[in-house]
Amino acid sequence: MKKQISTGGETRLRSRLEACTPVLMLLPAALGVLCIQVYPSLRSILMSFFDMKKEQPFIGLGNYAKLLGDPVVWRVMINTLLFAALSLVIGGCFAMLIAVELNKNFPGKGLFRTIFLVPWVTPPLVTSMIWKILVSESFSPINAVLMKWGVIDHPLNFLGRTETIGGIFSIPMLVMIIINVWSIFPFMMVMFLAGLQTIPPELYEAAEMDGARKSQQFFYVTLPSLIPVISTSILLQGIWQFNSFNISYMVTKGGPLHLTEVMAVRVYSEAFVNFRYGLAAATSVIMLLLVLIPSVFYLRANLKTAD
Repeated sequence: MKKQISTGGETRLRSRLEACTPVLMLLPAALGVLCIQVYPSLRSILMSFFDMKKEQPFIGLGNYAKLLGDPVVWRVMINTLLFAALSLVIGGCFAMLIAVELNKNFPGKGLFRTIFLVPWVTPPLVTSMIWKILVSESFSPINAVLMKWGVIDHPLNFLGRTETIGGIFSIPMLVMIIINVWSIFPFMMVMFLAGLQTIPPELYEAAEMDGARKSQQFFYVTLPSLIPVISTSILLQGIWQFNSFNISYMVTKGGPLHLTEVMAVRVYSEAFVNFRYGLAAATSVIMLLLVLIPSVFYLRANLKTAD
């Protein structure tokens, strides 16, 4: 009888441990997310309603009203959207072109794959310093080549020009986008290349038998097969580029005249240069809300597909 009771108790204990094992395994990760992501986010949202420089620090939506009434903030938001969108479009197209070529069989394919990964593994500080030299007014080899070809008669200051197209786009912003595309396209290239290698060759053979040209095969076979990979890559890169800080700060610090300033740099300036933590927190909350919009649509579309 004692043996039966002991065996039954061990069975119940084992079943309880098995039921609790997933929770125990996830607990460290959950605590990490709570401490590193959830708590700081909630703290920032709470901080956005305060101005510690005043005797009555709670000001409600005052920081948001001040931000939305500032034309510089609107310029920074447009800069951020423009920077992220154009970087995604140009970088995605370039990454797809390179991925399609690297998916073919040719001598030295492994070497070229390694070379195209170099921008991805280059530290942002090194990238910024190299590109600052490439586009500088005094030491730029680009200026030297253009002057040698007779395109220009004096060196151009690519990062100091303040002329704009439509009051929005400028030469310094174009330089920022080029630098960013050079830095981010390898990630999308790897994602697209992995997706290309999962497409069955039979699909291309069937399309070729039906008389489809290479361009038709790309638009009717390759692109539809890569939709899940493309959507995931664009969402991830869109979030990362919207929150991008390194290129704008290290190359131009947001200048000249806020033409290349993005929201992440604005948050840094408000918090650690102007010491206006409430405004910095409110800016970060606006960034969060803007990033949530495409994320929600993406999740809803995926959930509908799963159903």
